[in-house]
Amino acid sequence: MLVTMRKEHSRHSRTSRSTMPPSYQPTNAMPTDGPSYDGMDRAGAPASRREARAARRAQSGGIKSVAVFLVLLLVFGGAGWAAYTMLVDHRNPFASLTDLGDSGPKTSLTIGLSPAPKSLDIRTQSGDAVSQALLGNVYETLLNRSQQNKPEAGIAKSWTTSDDGLTYTFHLNGGLTFSNGHTLDADDVVWSLQQTIQHKYVGADGLDGLASVKANGPTTVVITLNKTIPDLAWLLSGRAGIVYDAEAGIDYATQAVGSGPFTVKKWDAGSSLTLRHNPKYRGANAAKTGTITLRYYDNAGLAATAMAKGEVDAVPNVATDDLDTLRSHDDITLKQGDSYEKVLLGFNSDDNSLFSDAHVRQGARYALDNAALVKENGAAGELGGPISSLDPGYEDLTGLYPHDITKALSLLNYFVFRAPSEYRKMPNGPQIGDRPMKLVYPQRYGRQLGETIKEQLAQGDIPVDITMVDDATWQKRVVEKRDFDMTIFTMDSSHDVGDLVDPDLFLNYTSSKAEELYKNAQASKNDQEYEQRLKALARQVASDSPVDWLYVSRPWVAVRSGITGMPTNMVDCYLPLAGVAKG
Repeated sequence: MLVTMRKEHSRHSRTSRSTMPPSYQPTNAMPTDGPSYDGMDRAGAPASRREARAARRAQSGGIKSVAVFLVLLLVFGGAGWAAYTMLVDHRNPFASLTDLGDSGPKTSLTIGLSPAPKSLDIRTQSGDAVSQALLGNVYETLLNRSQQNKPEAGIAKSWTTSDDGLTYTFHLNGGLTFSNGHTLDADDVVWSLQQTIQHKYVGADGLDGLASVKANGPTTVVITLNKTIPDLAWLLSGRAGIVYDAEAGIDYATQAVGSGPFTVKKWDAGSSLTLRHNPKYRGANAAKTGTITLRYYDNAGLAATAMAKGEVDAVPNVATDDLDTLRSHDDITLKQGDSYEKVLLGFNSDDNSLFSDAHVRQGARYALDNAALVKENGAAGELGGPISSLDPGYEDLTGLYPHDITKALSLLNYFVFRAPSEYRKMPNGPQIGDRPMKLVYPQRYGRQLGETIKEQLAQGDIPVDITMVDDATWQKRVVEKRDFDMTIFTMDSSHDVGDLVDPDLFLNYTSSKAEELYKNAQASKNDQEYEQRLKALARQVASDSPVDWLYVSRPWVAVRSGITGMPTNMVDCYLPLAGVAKG
């Protein structure tokens, strides 16, 4: 249901999700010098993965023969000592070794969240709850994602891109393992990417330009493209970049095996998820807390109530209605972060609509007071254009159409009142003064937002009739039938400017110039080129004004005294907890 335009960590290409990207090279067509995963051996692991590792082990030569002899001496000697200890002293001879493997922080804390994930299968479960809990905590990605939504070193310590933007080379950290002790190397990265594409896991729709993926040794992965994907590194810091253990042998719906700083200790579906520090973790982001319990509530208000009662130590994304209550507690600190969730007032730009004229849309934008809307919301910021501050190509465009009633009336009077005959030629004859503009939106946004918009547009002599509907009705009336003049909706994905340029979007906005700029941006060969081309695209879209960007969400995070390192940005979908500590 298209109520919020979330596309799970995708690059928002217009490739159908129901078909395999035509440019993808199937497993059995992968280069013969790289690992292939076409088939499984009897042990359940990909045959070529075992063969690739066996070949590398064989390269060590006869030195291993001597090593094996020495190891056997130690093993038999150790076994005799262990048996004697257990029979005579009646104690576990390996207790000290067990304690050593379990060394780590002993602190614990609880975080209140809503909603709960329906499943732990991060491969196939849609929605943000599962990625919020597991991404960056239990599952690591080829590249990590910073709090500024940028890719950075992760499983790969570095990466390079060819001058033509078609070849990416990733250099992995050595000595990595999954939480079950299995080795993690380049073969696992290749296998995981192939599985993601072949099985269309969440996030795969951004990888339609991959031509081949291969391992060059245990710590190098080379990805070759048949078309540029300028945000490939960012994609690989999300679900598309998760590295799975092919030999895990688990039920992904209730279990998880990754290489991250935490493991899943306990999963009580719908109630809580307990994360425990991973003693086998060898990365740069070791857990600073021994156990973190994610406790789930039916709504954000109940989580805030639990925070006020001292039952939880932190709550991301606090509802504005609960801010004053939490502020009254001296041991609770509120911090405001950033997100890329954008709430928009969409104009119907159909040829038969009053808003088909960009000048009328611009006049309406001048009439809207976004600063007042932000203040009324309490957890928002002004935007002014299609790209948030956490995305490449961001530029402060709030100055393009600031609140200015004089300019609003000037535009609307000239392009509407002075040319009424032109507008009356339209089959439906929309005309300011003929009838109110139909504002149709989902009732979950509340009456107040619609009333405020109505009052502000009235200052520009634009009458508005409000209709609030349930999500299913909105889908049918607005998205399918396109029976509206204005609507409120949310775009809550990152890197999603291409969605507004899509001529098939229910807003009926078309711009050959904007589409060409989007095409140019997708052909970028490096980050700098991509950034500049996105800025040009954003300015064009903002000028065309297919929507007014009412505000961008800025969530509040509540943290109890003594808790440090709590993330504040993108907390609704990405909550890496390794750096969280309890003093």
